[in-house]
Amino acid sequence: MTNHHNPQIDLAWLTQRLGYGMSSVERNDLEGSAATTVLARRVDPESHGLAIPPSPFAGLGDLIPPDIDPDDFPALRRTAYQHLLGVWLDELRDTSDPLLEWLTFFWHDHFAVTSAVVLNPVTMVNHLSLLRQHARGNFGDLLRAVTLDPAMLIFLDGRSSVARQPNENYGRELLELYSIGVEHYTEADVVAAASALTGWQIQPGDGGTAVFSARRHDDSPQTLLGISGVHNVDTVLDAVLNHPALPGFIAGKLAKSILGNDFDEAQVPEFANVFARHDLAIAPLVASIAEAGLAMTERSSLVRHPVSWLINAEKSTGARVDTRARAHILGSMNMVPGRPPHVGGFPPPEDYLSASSTAARFSSAGMVANQTPEDSLALTVAASGNWSTLAELLGRPDGFSAASLAALEDLKNTVPVPQQGRNCLALALSTPDLLVI
Repeated sequence: MTNHHNPQIDLAWLTQRLGYGMSSVERNDLEGSAATTVLARRVDPESHGLAIPPSPFAGLGDLIPPDIDPDDFPALRRTAYQHLLGVWLDELRDTSDPLLEWLTFFWHDHFAVTSAVVLNPVTMVNHLSLLRQHARGNFGDLLRAVTLDPAMLIFLDGRSSVARQPNENYGRELLELYSIGVEHYTEADVVAAASALTGWQIQPGDGGTAVFSARRHDDSPQTLLGISGVHNVDTVLDAVLNHPALPGFIAGKLAKSILGNDFDEAQVPEFANVFARHDLAIAPLVASIAEAGLAMTERSSLVRHPVSWLINAEKSTGARVDTRARAHILGSMNMVPGRPPHVGGFPPPEDYLSASSTAARFSSAGMVANQTPEDSLALTVAASGNWSTLAELLGRPDGFSAASLAALEDLKNTVPVPQQGRNCLALALSTPDLLVI
């Protein structure tokens, strides 16, 4: 997308890349605001007098009573996970702190724990609360919390890792996926990390608590990433967090999520330097990446993932899609929050350009359009055929592409007047223009 620093385009870019677009209320509230001002408020809301909203996950643990009959558990578990999905998607859409929720979802993809393995919804809710608590804080604190999180101990078998038989799953993913990247460690490092991380168990109650058993732990000194004397969680994390590859690995992943797949990777060392200088604080890293994006004249496009597409569609139209339908929409595109398909997280963005995802997006756009309220400005504008205003309302102030405009005009001219608004809105939502942003 070419940018000549049109304030509307800058604001749309920022709210789409560090959030999921703008509702009509947010658009009115932010009208005339400089994108850099909005960024500063979102990165550090409290210093601007803005309150952090309460966690959407608070109280969800009560959905599973501690004295439940085991026979009733599967049905209650399904209900609890369905409820969690609805509450989470509502928060992504309605939050007053979009960056916090965007980052929570980013870390959910990074530490891709799935409810398909963590069968207790209370444990999963506690995990998501942990991600949210540290989402904009310090990466070292986040990594330590995740390492000893009962959901992660279940997901990657840490709870069964003992001195006589260390389990290497978490040690491997810690190095490969969570911190430094595949080219920066050896198999010997995986073995060393696994040994030093033995001995952790989960104590039942309230979703579980991690407890350490010295009897089950291998306390013999290991050499990890060139550092000798590593023998427990603290020394493992010290070795990992002080590795020179870590700032660039995390900065590069965040930059790709914000700036797009084709951004100039020569910028990563600059972002990594900011991250390292701030002792791995996440907020300054996000700010430096977003500031670089706002300063660009040519910005890389980004294939938005299905959650981003759906939440933007709901925000911009005012539609309220029920949880069962949302689960179907996101399931058909292989991106149900809480259920990443494997340890590497959700599919890469390019996967959402496939024929099956495109077909799912078309049917989903129809569902969103049908749930759009009669008094929605987006629906009124779609019925009037004012395509430039419709594009702006849907988060694309530089307008639809020529191909999309032609398709919208054709549809408007062939559909009876009563159906024009919803049909044209559905087509607009399903265009590539709202997927590749």
